[in-house]
Amino acid sequence: MTQRPTRPDDARPVARTFQGVDSPYWSESRAHVADLVPDSARRVLDVGCNDGTFGAGLKARVPGREVWGIEPHDLDAAAAAQKLTGVACGFYPDALKEVPGAFDCVSFNHVLEHMTDPWHALRVTRERLHPGGVIVGELPNIRHLPFLFDLAVRGRFDYVDSGLLDRTHLRFFTRSSAHDLFATAGYEVEEFFPVVAMGNARFPRASRVVAKAVGDLSYLAFAFRARPV
Repeated sequence: MTQRPTRPDDARPVARTFQGVDSPYWSESRAHVADLVPDSARRVLDVGCNDGTFGAGLKARVPGREVWGIEPHDLDAAAAAQKLTGVACGFYPDALKEVPGAFDCVSFNHVLEHMTDPWHALRVTRERLHPGGVIVGELPNIRHLPFLFDLAVRGRFDYVDSGLLDRTHLRFFTRSSAHDLFATAGYEVEEFFPVVAMGNARFPRASRVVAKAVGDLSYLAFAFRARPV
């Protein structure tokens, strides 16, 4: 397993509308996750594809690449359908039956934490990967210093509309428990590094110093690539 140097998220979330209606989620390109998708991947499935921004970026990187999406929210699925090869509206892995063929890469950007059984979802994914196929994505890091301060000092564990304590988050991960998730589901982790450091947007120099001092405690999420074993 190779561990990349820590680095902040280079994507900035952008609110958007589709046909005049506000979307419930942010649109993000996540270039650092896109970098984990092999150039040889000709068919990619983006689970929780949102409005298709990430998948459209993957399509643009490799001429002729197919990028399919699965998205449970009607608004986002409709927007993504205008950008991707095809989109199934539904929850994963049930909606997988509406997507044809096998894939060289399946992406999970902040999706697994919303599932009641991410272990099952990852096992099902193995059955739809071509030989040599990989999974990529991001997981939130519950071992984040502001959260730990609120919990230990203020005694607060408050769900919010988005972020680390999103109201729809059912699972929570640290570096070690994320590795346990992949190992239990039958994957070997190839790449794993933290992203989105505290204060990076406003104080990048100070953010790097803090991140070097406290490590994972500074970061909101982990990016990963893993393959079946």
